[in-house]
Amino acid sequence: MELAPQDIDGLVKWSLIRAARQAEREFTEVFAAHGLSPVQFGVLCHLSTGATFTQAQLAREVLVRPQSISGVLDGLVERGLVRREGGRAKGRRNPLTLTDAGHALMEEVWPEVQAQNQLEQAGLSRAETQDFNAVLLRMVYGQP
Repeated sequence: MELAPQDIDGLVKWSLIRAARQAEREFTEVFAAHGLSPVQFGVLCHLSTGATFTQAQLAREVLVRPQSISGVLDGLVERGLVRREGGRAKGRRNPLTLTDAGHALMEEVWPEVQAQNQLEQAGLSRAETQDFNAVLLRMVYGQP
């Protein structure tokens, strides 16, 4: 089988993967400058809403396995960015909240993330960017 470049470019999900990897590289640089990984940033974002989350809820929101989130949260707690409410015990709900230091870091990082989120440099208008995001969110949330 011999493929032409347009055959490869015609694979929508493959194009999505390629674009996601490029975006991840760009965002990872922003996050790394603040000592964050993409998953840690995701956790801080969700906690920045003011809602309290359990570990399992955060794992679902940032799309990692519940077993993987524990180490991520431990690091954020050690840095003083996240607080666990109540004692930590197996089988017990431990709501998580953002600390003042976590809020301060998000205030630092957020403008840089917003700047990276402008897709005009990739040739998309503001309206196209909004439409593109709406399609992506439908894919993320599994909505028709």
